[in-house]
Amino acid sequence: MDKRETILVCDSGLGGLTVYREIAATRPNADFIYVADDAGFPYGAMAEPALVTRVVGLIGELIAAHRPDLVVIACNTA
Repeated sequence: MDKRETILVCDSGLGGLTVYREIAATRPNADFIYVADDAGFPYGAMAEPALVTRVVGLIGELIAAHRPDLVVIACNTA
């Protein structure tokens, strides 16, 4: 049996759900992990260096924890 691919979708809130829906429609056999970084919301209020540090750290932790095959940052601000 083939391993299903895991796709991590990350956003600062729920706006990325539209991106998730489009990916899910084209990858129906994938497993998805959707992360809404509500603790960092809104990203637009952060200075760029702080935002970069937050997103890189968060994505790094999520990759280490879940070992996804693909990562999608579904946030225009990030």
